[in-house]
Amino acid sequence: MDREELLREVELESELSRRVRLDLLSTIDPNARQRVFLNAESKETMLTGANQAGKSTALCMKFTFHVTGLYPEWYTGYRFKGPIQAALGGETAQSTRDLLVNRLLGIPEERGGGYLPAETFSPEEDITRLSGGVANQIDYFKVKHYDARGKEDGYSKVYVFAYSTGWRRLQGYSLDLVAIDEEPDMMVYDELSARTNATGGFVDIAMTPLRGETELYMLFEKSPKDGIKRLINYDISQADHMGVEHRETLLKKYENNPLADARLHGKPVRSQGLIYNIPQGQIVTPDFRVSEKFHQIIGIDLAHTVGKYAAVRIAKDLASGICYVVEDFKAENIQLGDFASKLRVMGGNEIPVAWPHDGMRHTNSGTIVGELRGHGINVLNEASYVVDPMTGNKTRAVMTVIEETMSMLQTGMLVFMANGCKDTLEEMRRYRHHKGKVANNQEDHCIDALHKAVMMLRFCKPTGVTRRSTRVRIKDEDFFGGW
Repeated sequence: MDREELLREVELESELSRRVRLDLLSTIDPNARQRVFLNAESKETMLTGANQAGKSTALCMKFTFHVTGLYPEWYTGYRFKGPIQAALGGETAQSTRDLLVNRLLGIPEERGGGYLPAETFSPEEDITRLSGGVANQIDYFKVKHYDARGKEDGYSKVYVFAYSTGWRRLQGYSLDLVAIDEEPDMMVYDELSARTNATGGFVDIAMTPLRGETELYMLFEKSPKDGIKRLINYDISQADHMGVEHRETLLKKYENNPLADARLHGKPVRSQGLIYNIPQGQIVTPDFRVSEKFHQIIGIDLAHTVGKYAAVRIAKDLASGICYVVEDFKAENIQLGDFASKLRVMGGNEIPVAWPHDGMRHTNSGTIVGELRGHGINVLNEASYVVDPMTGNKTRAVMTVIEETMSMLQTGMLVFMANGCKDTLEEMRRYRHHKGKVANNQEDHCIDALHKAVMMLRFCKPTGVTRRSTRVRIKDEDFFGGW
């Protein structure tokens, strides 16, 4: 081999080494949860996850697949059949540049060193910069698109925006794809989503829900599973690229931190409007079999013609005074007799059952409570109430029982079994007040049942006690002291 051939060989090896070094995307193997997001075919997909768990990585990977047409072999999601118009944005110009644009294109000193392969764009010809403002800020860029056979078939165009300031410039555009990093305001989301109306395009959002259960989050959270919108939660336990030791360190770091749900588990952080704002890790215990020595009571919530029935069973350990919420039940579109059958399974033929005042509503056979009693349910004599400690009068004011329930939670006297009470715990995560009153139109059937049981805890009894003995008139004790 002569000297010129040797030099050419060295140049080829150097270029091959450079291309391998710059082909950053090929070095990333997304984990199972990231692949669920990457392969999602919903028109609008929200990925909520822990900090540093790889949300933005997944967002940029999916964006790269779509704008280039270079899909990996394992990819099973939607494929664009030609070049597209897309938009990519984050909260500020700087965060958009550092977390998104530089990740795709490579840093300014080494364009082509990001997720987009170096051969898919020219740093000199295909990137249009903005003058002023943040250094190296980009207005838009073009990237080569390839068809299913791997042949170039045109250019995709990508607009870059910061939704805190620059999203309005996209008004009037028709886009095939919008990728958003971190949560925008509802108005911003709505405008960006509208950009895909004409094309039938897609919107992807990757975020840590630090702002709580916002209107945008709830829009996705309450969407049908097979609907246009899809919420995918990405928990820290699924971020296996971190390693066990790293994850355990983060779990300890955020222990009892009010932001833990969002920063570790990708779930909405509790806002000031949340009523039961104690981290659920502090009030949940593994399930165990309740001893016959425990005294028990069941609280119920009733459907109003149409609606949901709910029941919650509490067992009190007399030795410690701790009350354990053992199990819950919630169902709609069932008959009262079916609800009574469920209560019997929970022990309601023996355990005292506390009920709301609307249980005295008249039915074709008498009253709701009368029908339950006819089905063998051990309902208490009176609707649930508490005794006001200041006046000694009976009251059914919901804020009074909320205060007592909160006090029990804060002092460790009310604890939930993890698997038996999932519906109640879910409701508590979003149970809110508005200006000092319980907010309207909430999913709170299990919470209402819980409140009825807490109101009447002084009547809890061990199993095996006859129906009649639980219905004997008992002298009212002070609700806040005589358990």
